[in-house]
Amino acid sequence: MTDEEVDAFLHERQTMNIATFGPDGNIHLVAMWYGFHGANPAFETFAKSQKVLNLRRDPRITVIALGRTRGPAV
Repeated sequence: MTDEEVDAFLHERQTMNIATFGPDGNIHLVAMWYGFHGANPAFETFAKSQKVLNLRRDPRITVIALGRTRGPAV
């Protein structure tokens, strides 16, 4: 994808999957809606949420934005 295609994709309504590391080293994965803070994707959550606690302890994060696809209902 070109930079313009990525920007257009991210500005559509997508779900962002956010992965952080829990205190035991296991991955904590959540799906969240996101918006933008300036030109950067951003999400809002509670200060005491597990993902925030994880990020305060270990700032590594992986984010995946998946497009919507149409397929059979499961």
